[in-house]
Amino acid sequence: MGIRIYGLQVYIMLFSIGVVVSPPPNKVPPAYSKELETDLRQWLFGSYEVLQRPQKRNDVKISLNLLSLNYLDIKEQKLSITAYFTFVWFDSRLTWFMNSTYSNIKFMFSNEIQVWKPPIIIENSVDDIDVITRPSVPMRIISNGRIIWLPAGIFTTHCESSVTYWPLDTQTCEIILSSWSYTAKEVLLKFDDRQIVTSFYQDNGEWELISTEYSSIVTKREFESFSRLIFSLTFRRRPLFHMLNTLFPVVLMGFLTVAIFKLSPESGERVGLALTILLAYAVYLSLISESIPQTSLSASLLSTYLASILFLQTLSVLLTVIYIDVYFTPDTTPVPKWVQSVTSSCLSKLACVDCGRTTTKVFPKNMDMNKEKKIASVEDYDTEINEAWAYDEDEEEFGKQYSWKEIALLLDRVTMYIYLVLVTGFTVASMGVMLHHYHTAY
Repeated sequence: MGIRIYGLQVYIMLFSIGVVVSPPPNKVPPAYSKELETDLRQWLFGSYEVLQRPQKRNDVKISLNLLSLNYLDIKEQKLSITAYFTFVWFDSRLTWFMNSTYSNIKFMFSNEIQVWKPPIIIENSVDDIDVITRPSVPMRIISNGRIIWLPAGIFTTHCESSVTYWPLDTQTCEIILSSWSYTAKEVLLKFDDRQIVTSFYQDNGEWELISTEYSSIVTKREFESFSRLIFSLTFRRRPLFHMLNTLFPVVLMGFLTVAIFKLSPESGERVGLALTILLAYAVYLSLISESIPQTSLSASLLSTYLASILFLQTLSVLLTVIYIDVYFTPDTTPVPKWVQSVTSSCLSKLACVDCGRTTTKVFPKNMDMNKEKKIASVEDYDTEINEAWAYDEDEEEFGKQYSWKEIALLLDRVTMYIYLVLVTGFTVASMGVMLHHYHTAY
């Protein structure tokens, strides 16, 4: 009997111990509800201080999501884009994944009024320099304290333009983000895994996005170090519009300058044509000057080309007036010997007057070699031969005697050749350099 009572006591004792040490049954966390999220907000934000940074040093990861290019004005040196930034940082005060009561709430939303955010500015903004703020843009708060904020907008920044190869130019513009008030020891800006996202970028009709770059630096302001991120966007101008409306007309007018010296002096339109081309170039030069920045740091190749052709065109007007005056000089005015000498030795060779011609003996005009020989005395025949040889010796000694009209025509031809070489050289050099840069820039 005593043994049974003892066994019963042991059984009761072991049962009591098993009840005590056995783990409690698994407690199922409550399902999501707005009341549960309200309780979570009260628990998280009850003692939350917005102006207090989460920790001593906060790492902020940033990426740029480019949507479209609104305009790139190289004259005003402005870049306007539609984009949104992705800011990611951690706030340990907003963590609840360890609390099983709220484990079914994976994330929630708030805004910058209730949650601390890093003060960041667009340093090269031209509209205003202010901290990026979007109270209407919600912040996604993950249960592990990770905060994701995507402020969007139209951002206009300064873009230092290079006009050297305009209108076949390539421009690189920067968007500079910098922490404000907080130094690099307190807020450090870093790039996210995808620095510049162009998946949703819409092509622009004037500019083509050809490359993106990024860099991170630390700068000094007021003896303190501040973190900076630089997003670089490189755009190349689409050439079709300016090829048809700028370059093609300019090149054609350049070769019209050569045609001035081909026009006959007796037509009476040479000076008018020269002045018309001169005015057309002046108008084009003024239009181009209005389209590019008024800077002396670099000069446009097209402006240099137009200025060179404009100089040649101005000179052609002066030369045309001089050549017409020479052409209509009366024949009674003798041509100076030095003019005859220069014409014979230089102008005639440069104009290639005798190119492709064969030399024939010149006889006096009273000897008709095409008609039948007339019966004459021996004395008359000897006299004509002596006169022919005397005429030929005089021409070899003094050269051909040119009239004022012939000199003017030779000057026209030589000047036309010189202008053709100069205009062709300027055109090929200028357009070649611009096209080479356009195809090899990136």
